[in-house]
Amino acid sequence: MRKMVLAAASLLIAAGFGVSAQQGDPIRQRQDLMKNNQEQVRLLTGMSRGQIPFDAARAQAALRQVEQNARQIHALFPPNSRQGKTDALPVIWERKADFDARAEKLVQDAGAVQAEITDQASLQPALQRIGRNCGGCHETYRRKTT
Repeated sequence: MRKMVLAAASLLIAAGFGVSAQQGDPIRQRQDLMKNNQEQVRLLTGMSRGQIPFDAARAQAALRQVEQNARQIHALFPPNSRQGKTDALPVIWERKADFDARAEKLVQDAGAVQAEITDQASLQPALQRIGRNCGGCHETYRRKTT
């Protein structure tokens, strides 16, 4: 029994260090955040194309998540996170005010379009508005991958 308790404690401590390390790693945090945004947009895209049944509540929740994620973007690009395994270009830190303004625009747009989503037809323009934010930022500030 004692060995089981020690083993369980060891696992919890190891898991805690893993979570703690991730919490202190802005590169990993922003990658996770962007992956979450991608999941939300994938859901919205599926609904707009009729591949996933339209659900206004789910669409609005996905947009709320994008809005919440966008609120965190500026903090996830501190000066000490320029190097490492990242596709973030150095121009982010050279033009940080513009970068932060684009993140804020995503916050505003994701918030604004939530109330506009009432049916599948209203989802497409909202999705395009969000997509322009994402694409515009990635075009300038993200390394192109092949």
